[in-house]
Parts: sequence; structure tokens; C-alpha cells
Amino acid sequence: EFIKDAFSPVDVHLHGPLEKLRQFVDAQLLISAQTTSGSANALYGATALDLARQGVAHIPGGMGGIADKLTAVIKRNGGEVKFRQEVVQVKKKPDGFFSVETRRGEIYHADAVIFNLPPWNIANLLKSGLPSPLKKLPAKPPDGWGAFMIYAGIDKDNVPADFPLHHQVVAQEPLGEGNSLFLSISPEWDVDRAPPGKRAVTISTHTKLEPWWELNKGDQASYDERKNRYTERLLQVAEQVLPDFKGSAELVLPGTPVTFERFTRRAWGWVGGFPQTSLFRSWGPQIGSGLWMVGDSVFPGQSVPAVMLSGLRIARMVAVKEARKASAKQKTVRHRQRGLV
Repeated sequence: EFIKDAFSPVDVHLHGPLEKLRQFVDAQLLISAQTTSGSANALYGATALDLARQGVAHIPGGMGGIADKLTAVIKRNGGEVKFRQEVVQVKKKPDGFFSVETRRGEIYHADAVIFNLPPWNIANLLKSGLPSPLKKLPAKPPDGWGAFMIYAGIDKDNVPADFPLHHQVVAQEPLGEGNSLFLSISPEWDVDRAPPGKRAVTISTHTKLEPWWELNKGDQASYDERKNRYTERLLQVAEQVLPDFKGSAELVLPGTPVTFERFTRRAWGWVGGFPQTSLFRSWGPQIGSGLWMVGDSVFPGQSVPAVMLSGLRIARMVAVKEARKASAKQKTVRHRQRGLV
């Protein structure tokens, strides 16, 4: 059964007239595996579906709080974190080291580079002399998603007492494009995400990338109309969770894949990595000598737990490889000193 599930989709286990169960599973998988039960790999899907059972943890500041804690740990251990420094080019030098150039013209030298960007961004930064995996890239991601987001603020009195903080709403199928959404409410105690007496609400729906970019480049009026239409749709569907949400929201900030690319620099605003349709689809972490990739493009894909796992694994792999290289160099030096080479 284990071997069979390694090559089968989740829906081989969804038998009978359990339509509501299938919808629930599909909504869960779309968030965690970027595809639904008809395509999601069964082994991966089993793990992804277990995340909801384990529950969600909250730290002050949410995702931003995680970034702050990571920054503090890096600095505490002697590392340095640069802000507002967009990398524009990475070059491999004749001595095997790399030069990393920022938009401000600063250059940093490294013996290993770890990218937290999708393969398309990495290929653009390396420009030439691409490692073999990057040479085979199609022009754009063949599938996968962007996200249409709403960042909203409401008064705490509009949230019932002991109300769940996370909701998946399926208004109709097919999922995504405003027909389904994921809604999260900040904990009342988290004053880093919203002022006292207020609550932050984030709403997202999966959306295809191409229509947003076509309109953004050729028909700005239609782009704005589409953004307004999606905003109204998400506010309407959100009222299945929070009645009169549209009327009570004190702040409504929509974001499209175009917005996401502007703030994160991820090509086309692509989010979530590759749909987990096969255990063999995701990229390996090492894309070339001294070049590594971390994040949702690397197995096991997207979500905080998955990206953390990939980060831990790659950190260990890099540490081992760099230690071996340093040991080999020291050995060569000793041999030269002894006249053995």
C-alpha cells in the first residue's frame, strides 16, 4: 500500500458519495499541496492533511515575528543581516568563489550562495554559465499559482468570543479565483499585528498568474476593474464567516500577483512552489557547485513547517560540504609543506 501511494493521487482513498468530505480535503490540499485530491500525491497528501489535525501555532507578530526571531538568532551567532539590499547579479569567479552584487553597487564575496527564490529568479541573477538544471527551465512556470490577497482591519467587537482564528470557505467549485478562500484572524493578544482593540484579517484565494499580467501590461483599466471585482467577491464570501465583514472593515488593502512580485521580487508573483503531484517533481537543494536553493521550490514545498524542514536540511548539507572542502584544502597545504605534491 505504501508503494502504491507513492505513485497514486489522494482520491484513490476517497470512495463513495462523500462529496462534502472531498470538498474539505480538496480545500485543505490546495493550501498545503497547491493542488487537489485528483492530482496530489497520496503520500505527500497524507502528511499535508495531518497539519490541520495538529493545529496552528501563533507567535507575536505572526510571519513577521518569525523573521524577526531568525534575524536575532543570526546576529547573536555572529552573522550579519542586510535590509533593503536587492541582489541583482551573482557571478562565479575564476578562484571558485562568488561575487554577489546589490542594486546599490555593493559587492559581497562568498564561497557558497543560498537562494531563497524560485528557479526563474535564480537563472536571472546568474545570467550566464547556468548550472544544468536552470538551463532546462521553461520560459514560465508550467503550472502553480499566484494569490489574490486582502489585508483588512476590524474592531475586536466584530469577532465573537472564542472564535476560531482560521477558516477555509468553499462558496462553489472550481476552487480558487474567489470561489474558495482562506481567512485568518490575528489573536486578540497580538498587538504587533493590530493595535489594541483591533484585529488583523488576511484573506487569500488561489489565482492564475497570466490574466493579471496580461491586463497589467496592456489594459490598466481592465486590470483595476478585475482587482475591484475580486475584492468585492472575497469580501462577500468572507461574510459567511464574519457577517457584515464588508461594512465593518476599517481597512481593506487588496493585492494581486503583480503586487506580490513588486514586494517580494518573486517572478510573476508565483507562490507556493510546484504543485505536489509527484514525489519526484520538486527540485533538489543543490543546483550547482556552491549554489543552493531553499524555500517552497525545494521538497517538501510550501508552508512554514515545510520551508523550515528544507532550511534545516540544506543548512546541514552546506555545513558538511564546506567542512569537507576546508579539510581538503588544509590537507593539500600540509602535503605541499612536506613536499608530497
